Amino acid sequence: MNSRIDHIVIGAANLISGTKTLETKLSTKFSPGGEHMIMGTHNKLLKLQSNIYLEVIANNPNVSKPSRQRWFSLDESSIKEKIQKSPRLLCWVLEVDNIEDTAKKCGYNPGEILQLSRDELTWKVTVPSNGKLVENGVLPVLIEWPSNKHPSKKLNNSKVSINKISLFHPEPNKIKNIISNLIESDLIHVSKGFPKMELILTTQNEKVVIN
Repeated sequence: MNSRIDHIVIGAANLISGTKTLETKLSTKFSPGGEHMIMGTHNKLLKLQSNIYLEVIANNPNVSKPSRQRWFSLDESSIKEKIQKSPRLLCWVLEVDNIEDTAKKCGYNPGEILQLSRDELTWKVTVPSNGKLVENGVLPVLIEWPSNKHPSKKLNNSKVSINKISLFHPEPNKIKNIISNLIESDLIHVSKGFPKMELILTTQNEKVVIN
């Protein structure tokens, strides 16, 4: 399948303070993002290599609670507890050319396909109806952007890049098979362990681990 790593999602209890924590850690500034009205969230973005970007996302206190469960497990008490202490890695997102076809053939249930928008951007994305991350974020969210409308095109280049995406799962071979059918990437490594993600970023000064 023709697919690419699209972005990495980091959850924060508060967008402003969470972004500041990450900016200090990565020695760089995030770009303004926008609001996702249907999900009751807002974000800020940082461009990495190629068209990949880092997204810090938080529940938006300035809007009413959405009628559905928020995405990325942001309504779950365990996630709320984790991100209350500091921003935490939630999941990764895979860009595909045909989200309907990929969702049928990907080997797991990525959720329902929603058509979303913010500002002038529109996209299709998979979101489970209960809002929960699939396999604790180990298996990717699927996204499809219209041609030449990728958000990274409007982001400033940074000196931060992905060095490694480590995925852990009790059944690593199952996860490897699913992911190898979706994407080939030297950045992704799968190991045995409790379902979780770990991200290693290279900055202008050092390597930074985010989990």
